[in-house]
Amino acid sequence: MIELNNIHKSFGKNEARVDAIKGITLTVGDKEMVAVMGKSGSGKSTLLNIIGGMMSMDDGEYIYQGRPVNFKSQKAITDFRRNEIGFVVQYFALVEDLNVYDNVALPLKFQGYSRKKIKRMVWSALEELGIEDKVKAYPNELSGGQQQRVAIARAIVKNPGLILADEPTGALDQATGEEVQNIFSRLNKSGKTVIIVTHDKNVAERCGRIIYIKDGMIDLENRGSAAGDFGGMAE
Repeated sequence: MIELNNIHKSFGKNEARVDAIKGITLTVGDKEMVAVMGKSGSGKSTLLNIIGGMMSMDDGEYIYQGRPVNFKSQKAITDFRRNEIGFVVQYFALVEDLNVYDNVALPLKFQGYSRKKIKRMVWSALEELGIEDKVKAYPNELSGGQQQRVAIARAIVKNPGLILADEPTGALDQATGEEVQNIFSRLNKSGKTVIIVTHDKNVAERCGRIIYIKDGMIDLENRGSAAGDFGGMAE
């Protein structure tokens, strides 16, 4: 599904330049569930943002389902994010003055779906996440686990092929984090490709493969894997 070839990304200029990604080459298969691990500042989130089309790369090639991702066209990259990517972040990123229904419906409204179709798709996502009874609640009326379920519902409501999660259990207690991880496992079994950035070994070990990032490169000395062989190379 994903092929990254010699990806580079830096921030700043001259003495302030930081090389966040230093030549990562990596493949992720269709319907695979992958964990990305590494210390803070290693480049994990930068890599995830590039995969999700949230951030452009400086150099390299990104192939998604056999086609190059065009970062140079604003319309092309916006369409890519809207149509292909579901993104989940650590602190939920819900709109506080919108209720659960409107938060989940938000990406569908941007895509121009009819009101009738939006209602059907939102209810389907809420039922899948077991929060249909919270449809009229606002984020500040929900627990952390419930808020993350809403965030996941918003990510999957448009039926994306790829779900990206950046520390999705980082703001949750252990029991709630396990519930959220169970949701990602269930989504993966239903046919979704899932990539999770995490510091939590318990989360990573539930994935089919673990990729370790160190100083902006894949750590070839740390080839641990939850299941199956390690994949990916770096220069």
